[in-house]
Amino acid sequence: TEGNFSGKMRNRIKTASVSGQRGIFQERCGTGSKQHRCPDRGEFFRKDAEPDQNSIGTCTEGIRSTDAEFKQGEYIMNKYDQKGSQDCLPRVSAPVFPKCEPIDRLFAAVYLLVGYGFIYLCSGNDFERNLGIFTVFYAAVVLAYLWGKEIRPPKESWFWLAVMLAVGIPYAFWSVLYILQFLALLAVSAYWTLSASGRLLKGGQTSRWVFFDGCNALAVVPFSNLGCEARILFHDFGAGQKEAQKKVSGRAGSILLGIVIVIPVLVIILPLLSSADAGFQSLMSDLTGNLADYISNHLLVIFVRVLFAVPVSFYLFGLIFGGIHGRNTDRFQEEKLLETGGQLRKVPDAAICTALLIVCLIYCLFMAIQGRYLFSAFNGMLPEGFTYSEYARRGFFELCQIGVWNLIFTWLAGACSRTDRRGHRGLGFLTVLLSVLTLLLLVTAVSKMGMYISVYGLTVYRILPLIFMLWVGLVFVCILVRQKREFAIVRFCVMAGAVMFCLMCVFPIEYWTDLYNVWARAQGLIV
Repeated sequence: TEGNFSGKMRNRIKTASVSGQRGIFQERCGTGSKQHRCPDRGEFFRKDAEPDQNSIGTCTEGIRSTDAEFKQGEYIMNKYDQKGSQDCLPRVSAPVFPKCEPIDRLFAAVYLLVGYGFIYLCSGNDFERNLGIFTVFYAAVVLAYLWGKEIRPPKESWFWLAVMLAVGIPYAFWSVLYILQFLALLAVSAYWTLSASGRLLKGGQTSRWVFFDGCNALAVVPFSNLGCEARILFHDFGAGQKEAQKKVSGRAGSILLGIVIVIPVLVIILPLLSSADAGFQSLMSDLTGNLADYISNHLLVIFVRVLFAVPVSFYLFGLIFGGIHGRNTDRFQEEKLLETGGQLRKVPDAAICTALLIVCLIYCLFMAIQGRYLFSAFNGMLPEGFTYSEYARRGFFELCQIGVWNLIFTWLAGACSRTDRRGHRGLGFLTVLLSVLTLLLLVTAVSKMGMYISVYGLTVYRILPLIFMLWVGLVFVCILVRQKREFAIVRFCVMAGAVMFCLMCVFPIEYWTDLYNVWARAQGLIV
């Protein structure tokens, strides 16, 4: 696409930086610079034009593929002829594809090994040990790539790196969570990669937008940049890189030619050497026999692994490459999310307060009717007609679900009410009341499980729900504290939950429970 400009111009460069539907184009030359605001994307100005409709030159859609790719594009103006006329050759640079450096091509090749390593650990023997090794390997590759690009990871990313290592490495020795721990490792690894590249929505920190950060890390960024690895490995990006590629290709071709030349030579001399010495003949027989056996037994497996490793490497490289270069990382924007959240505040405050009041009254009625049954565990008394196991299990998981549902109700009440909780005393009071009632229900459930443990001892499946309920209780305590003091509640609760999960992965819980049960039975504390 060409747009002709009149007047004498000398190698001017126009850089377009567009935000939203409008942008500013800056023109730089030897005599100075000036800016013009363009009414819409895809439009540019003549060097001597004022921002009016008569001076606008319009670029066609062929210049760019999408608006998102055009957002940070460059317009490069080069001298066209001796008469002073010049062609505008607009082209999209970084958003379409960033400038490729040798370090990018190197790690594009390294990520092929990363993808194969992931498939190998999933399909080979000793999965637990391989997972721990792969976790360390993946962390080293990501940090090396960032170091090679001179990117300093944010401070918080080191916390998530520690979480990833704490979840992955102990898997090689013990685990009580199994598939849940493996899935958590995949999610934390993707989240840490995006955090280390500084592409979280809230200035590189975990925030209330953690769900959207997770969507970016797991789906949007890697799948949007899925073809970047292949493009870097097989595409030319400039004259300098083309020359370097020619040198590398020439060396590789020369080495390959040498291998082809030496094959007939080896065919001649190896049989002669084998005939001359029995030891050499035995060595060659062992080598060729083992090689033939390995190829026949493992070639198909290797081929299938490579077949699956390629898309995995594309996915993983797309994540880190998009994070480093900021490519397709702005699908979710904090301003738009805030605007969307503001549109949700349409439910009248009276309706929200009425709903919360009804829920709180139902909980109060439930406690009044079942008070003796619920709170008997505090006194260590077993209700009549129940065994310890029946008393502990009946209602325990239902109370856990109630805690989670109340957490959702509290969030919806604060997100959908027309007035913010700080500006409505009734909403704040009912939020506090619901939190206190939920904490009371959680404490009763924990006390019932505690009575059961005091009789029959510890097991992994009795400890895990207790830890989860502890985290839910911590969230409601934070809600109470936030009524008086503002702090990043989502960030605190997410990081606290990550620490609790890491503790379950790092410590050998099953081994410790067995030790406790043996000691408690010896002391006569449990049956």
